[in-house]
Amino acid sequence: MAQAPALLAVVDAEARKPVVLEMTEGAEREGVIAGLSVPQALARCPELVVRHRSRQTEESLEDLLFAVAYSLSPRVERDGAGEVLVDLQGTKLEESLERCGQIVAELSAMGIVVAVGVAESCVVAGLAAKSVEGNVLVVGSGRSDLGRELEVEASCPKSLLKVPLENFMGEMPIGNVGSTPPLLDVLGKWGVRTVSAFAKLERSAVGARLGMEGLRLWDRVTGHEQRVVAVAELPADFNESWEFEYDVDSVEPLLFLLRRFLDTLCVRMRVAHKVAAFARLDLGVAYGEPIVVEQKLPEATSDEGALFSLLAARLEEVETESPVARMQLRLEVVDFKQRQLGLFESSLKNPYRFTQTLSRVAGIVGEDRVGRPVLEEDGRPDGVRMEELPASVPPVGELDLGRMFGMPLRRYRPGLKAAVEFQGRVPIWIQCEKVSGFVKAVRGPWLHSGHWWEEEGGWNCVEWDVELNKGGVYRICKDELGWRVDGEY
Repeated sequence: MAQAPALLAVVDAEARKPVVLEMTEGAEREGVIAGLSVPQALARCPELVVRHRSRQTEESLEDLLFAVAYSLSPRVERDGAGEVLVDLQGTKLEESLERCGQIVAELSAMGIVVAVGVAESCVVAGLAAKSVEGNVLVVGSGRSDLGRELEVEASCPKSLLKVPLENFMGEMPIGNVGSTPPLLDVLGKWGVRTVSAFAKLERSAVGARLGMEGLRLWDRVTGHEQRVVAVAELPADFNESWEFEYDVDSVEPLLFLLRRFLDTLCVRMRVAHKVAAFARLDLGVAYGEPIVVEQKLPEATSDEGALFSLLAARLEEVETESPVARMQLRLEVVDFKQRQLGLFESSLKNPYRFTQTLSRVAGIVGEDRVGRPVLEEDGRPDGVRMEELPASVPPVGELDLGRMFGMPLRRYRPGLKAAVEFQGRVPIWIQCEKVSGFVKAVRGPWLHSGHWWEEEGGWNCVEWDVELNKGGVYRICKDELGWRVDGEY
């Protein structure tokens, strides 16, 4: 992922009066603050890069954040834009802290900076998360398992920053933990301006003088606040979509967006212990019918690299007469199940690369010409259909030699066009490019037909087996195209 400019500000282009919503530290040092209009921000920092807020991206990231938080505990709650609250009560704290470090590393590999705060209070945990970037800040009070965890250095991952509650919130302004202006005004008159000063007050005295609002604030800053987080469920749909601001007429932006879609969806699938079995890519064009690209996976997977290689190969084959205005990716998922092959059963070394090669071949010769031939059940001579190649190769069964009888027939493909003369209803002479002569012995005729009840696809033919006077036994056939020699015994 490309690195963001040092001087960057984000504005909401859909607002009536677009103002700066967020800015980088470099832009803030140049005097750019939240609430400035775009001209005002550019006046203070001429080199400022202004980008529009993308609600589609925000929703996608919030869904991803919710999914990775669900891997910690099913009690998850969205607590504002870009924030997720997780109740770790009842979980193994050591494993949860290790998983927090893994979440930071996984999202950092995707170019997403995320911070995790762990504390006995949801408010303290939120403040801890906002105070670090790309790390896990653990704040404990020393009264519970969380506090005792801080004393066990070896049990915590190296990515954790362990800070006692007194040190973390000691000099923090009391207004940072959230309260009403009248209450803050009273505390200011008392000379209580920091969290540490307020926490030293007796709870009973705070309740007697400041009422319930004061008690809630005291519980919040000391880690005694109780909040019930309901059990949530992961979204059942695994899809991502994007509306382009400007129509796209090349494949590179589509591939970039496809990779971002797959990175997000594969993380969500792994958290939910799901794998994708089918992928559908919808491309909405500026004018005309939408284009649908479907891909059945050789093996269900949650590997973003394998999925991208398959879909990218199909996407590069798409030709449109109109630029693309919208893109949507939908994955059909199934439960992850381990499968063990049989003793004599083998699997393709890389089924995804094999399927990718088949997709490219199908783009050249056509979908109906790729696969393995299977005999049709209607009895038509040499009637075959193409079916999908399997990802695993079953063991070869024993040959039923007892059912083989008669001389084997070596077919000519295609059959040799021939001329045949009859005496009455029996052929007496044949001629083709390979053989000619008088017929010495004959067997037949055998009539074959099928699908005669359909308007198209019907067929019928008559076959003879003939032996020539100079040697050789052949099969001759007549259909709607005329006489031909089908093969030699």
